[in-house]
Amino acid sequence: MNQNLRPEHPDPRLQRAAWQSLNGPWRFTFDPGLVGEQERWYQGAARGTRASDSGRDQAEAGRLTINVPFPWESPLSGVARPDYKGAGWYEREFTVPADWQGLSPFLNFGAVDWLARVWINGRLVAENENGYLPFSIDLTPHVRPGETATVTVRAFDIAEASTLVGKQVPRWYTYTSGIWQSVWLEGRAPTHVAAMRIEPQVEHQRAVVRLKLHADRDGPCVVRVHSHDGMFATLEASYELRAGEQQLDFVLPVPGPRLWSPETPYLYEIDVELVPAAGGAGDSVAGYFGMRTISRGAWNGNDHEYILLNGEPVYLRGALDQAFHPDGLHAYPSDDAIRGDVQLAKDLGLNMLRCHIKLNDPRYYYWADRLGLLVMYDFPSPDLDTPSMRRLFEATLARALERDFNSPSIFAWVIFNETWGLTGHDTVDGQRWVRDMLRRVRALDPTRLVEDNSPCRYDHVESDINSWHFYINDYRRVRRHVQSVVDRTYPGSGFNYVGHNDAGDSFVQGTAPLMNSEYGGIAARHGDQDVAWCFKYQTTELRRHAKICGYVYTELADVEWEHNGFVNYDRSGKEFGYGFFVEGMTVADLNAADFVGLDAPPCQTLPAGEELHAPVFVSLWGAPMGSCEVRWRLDFIDRFGERRTTAEGTIPAAPARHGVTDLGVLRCALPGESGLATLAVWLVDPAREIRCRNYVNVEVRAAETPRVERTTGGWALRFAPGDLRETSWPQPFVAPDGGKFSAPGAGWVEYEVALPAEVDMGEIRGARLRFEAAARTASQRIDWPRRVQGFNYPQTETDRKIPSDIVVSINGVVAGEVRLPDDPADARGVLSHHHGVDPGSHGFLVEIALDKQLLAAALAGGSPLRIRFAVPGERTHPGGFTLYGDRLGCHPVAPTLFLLEG
Repeated sequence: MNQNLRPEHPDPRLQRAAWQSLNGPWRFTFDPGLVGEQERWYQGAARGTRASDSGRDQAEAGRLTINVPFPWESPLSGVARPDYKGAGWYEREFTVPADWQGLSPFLNFGAVDWLARVWINGRLVAENENGYLPFSIDLTPHVRPGETATVTVRAFDIAEASTLVGKQVPRWYTYTSGIWQSVWLEGRAPTHVAAMRIEPQVEHQRAVVRLKLHADRDGPCVVRVHSHDGMFATLEASYELRAGEQQLDFVLPVPGPRLWSPETPYLYEIDVELVPAAGGAGDSVAGYFGMRTISRGAWNGNDHEYILLNGEPVYLRGALDQAFHPDGLHAYPSDDAIRGDVQLAKDLGLNMLRCHIKLNDPRYYYWADRLGLLVMYDFPSPDLDTPSMRRLFEATLARALERDFNSPSIFAWVIFNETWGLTGHDTVDGQRWVRDMLRRVRALDPTRLVEDNSPCRYDHVESDINSWHFYINDYRRVRRHVQSVVDRTYPGSGFNYVGHNDAGDSFVQGTAPLMNSEYGGIAARHGDQDVAWCFKYQTTELRRHAKICGYVYTELADVEWEHNGFVNYDRSGKEFGYGFFVEGMTVADLNAADFVGLDAPPCQTLPAGEELHAPVFVSLWGAPMGSCEVRWRLDFIDRFGERRTTAEGTIPAAPARHGVTDLGVLRCALPGESGLATLAVWLVDPAREIRCRNYVNVEVRAAETPRVERTTGGWALRFAPGDLRETSWPQPFVAPDGGKFSAPGAGWVEYEVALPAEVDMGEIRGARLRFEAAARTASQRIDWPRRVQGFNYPQTETDRKIPSDIVVSINGVVAGEVRLPDDPADARGVLSHHHGVDPGSHGFLVEIALDKQLLAAALAGGSPLRIRFAVPGERTHPGGFTLYGDRLGCHPVAPTLFLLEG
């Protein structure tokens, strides 16, 4: 079994050289009858010794091995009991290193959910009630260097409503119970640093260091501070300490500070040494800090505020991060997984994550600090407002801020989410308590912004960030909603705040920056659907308004039954399909600091030959560029499936930084025939580099496309997917307008195509059958009680394909075989989104050629021609079949048989 689970140091912000991981296999026993303490299992029942007969029997029968630090509900724990709530007992031996002479051994727990009691060699040494915060135990009275001891932990968790459960509630995700963060031994000197807070003061070119010290005796002590890279001079000073706990503050000069930002995440590495003047072991801790400022204020004469990073506005491009993993749940499977999530966000073009109602693993903030990613820090929510909840919450605020203060990535504390647990929020007492919590956090940390409650009920009390949430999947409704929010945001407005209460309190808007802190088209209970379509137009709408200073898309990754992530739950990729319309375009183009947009619907239907009007705007928040240009191009796929460019041009621009610049209305003529047009735009800087891309689609409609059409090279004979002659599938799906046929598994469907009397078959030299088709999954509609009641048409996945082998025959003559790669749904399925039939679903443009000999064999069967699409059951991939018409999918092409003359 792996003895080195999560071997890295748990918190690089306060790290000693003398430490030892206790992660790995522990003995484990469930205690459903809650008899372990009465039976004295802490005396060895997990090993089946030194307990009464009943305790021994129960322990022996249920003895397991669990992998720490993974909650017992998780697969990585090796126990995997998601159905169990109650008590669990952990036990293992450890040896204090013999070379820790003169050091005090401390046993550290990163987090144990929820109530933990700890015994050493059968003696109770600690109790901790909080599932998110660390605690430490001085083992000096119990074990010496070189000795081996047994540690026993009883963890009790029933996720009571008045505790801080976050999303560990029945209506959301799987519980996390027991030890879910690292456990480690640490050798500390008798006089040592218990906590270290480093507050950057950029304006004064210094950092204020606050040490929480424990001294074993009265006496002088030298404090020495080193820089790893010489960025500040070594600081040394003597202090007179008294025995016990105390606080020591000093100023660390940082001349010419290098500022931390997502683009330049510079960290100052620091070592702090305590050297007792009387001799004996000294203490040394390593940490780091970043020099940066967070504030809010107006800019360039605007009457609205922005969030300022290092004195300049920053546009926050974020995603909600639930920080769950399929194998570890609340616990990360590895440090690489933590780094991977942070890097994923950056690769998506984001500069921020909102870590959602969870005090996360300290290494999450470390990687955000190291790689450069801002973090909006949510406190875990309760489910019920009680006096005990309030006491617990207030204590948690202070301890969490102490643990995570030094991370420069954290720019805002979010105290509550969507009024969860604030069951008295409609009362004077409830509103004032929330206000008091905000002011308490401000007092504890004046260097960051504080949000009272990230709202979905428009019920702020007092906040440094005026945020709001929405989940709407309709372009026109989204447009109206965002515009309404912008219009109703101004000082003194009662919108998005609780307003005036009976005690005379006035809780209305001030000048706090307006920010969206949750949005999406596919909400939690909408099933597994494409998010590429709605993300593009919703983000465009948000970027269109200068008053909005950022957004948080829901969400970074899928979670269990919730499928609105940029990636799947296992972090495998989803395909967004933007590159089908604009070469090279990815999600990162829409999350870029600089943004080009078209104030037009994501798709609209317009008559052929009409002039398209599309206002162009640029939202510029990246590096200064001065003048630039917006390149544009109108591409067109016609009714035959052929692509061409019909118009292109450039728009010179000099957009204002930290704002939105309108570039006027782009006008271009649409082709005079039916098809699908794409108006694409690129923002190009003076160095000819593309900063970002965007596009909208237009369904162009002329007169109804004829079933029989004379072409320059012969004839085009079309048929509709819904006009089938016969099928073996018992219950296929046929779209109401006949524009789509689909069925899962093996089977066949047959169509009839009559040969026009005008066709001279003597002039026909061959044929081509062109159609858009895809596989079809077996089950699309879902009904999961208490979880999801919605429609399930999964977004295209990079690593999970559902291919299907089809055989096409005409009058019984096999014309060809093709493997359809998948049953996809993403932004490529623009016509399906536009017309609301299996939104986002699309196929692949397939062409099967028949030479003259093969066509002659088929024609021997007479007219009409019977065209059959079959998915043989004996083939490797009997993945079903979908056939698209010219108004669904991604190609405006009906299934067409081309008869070729010449």
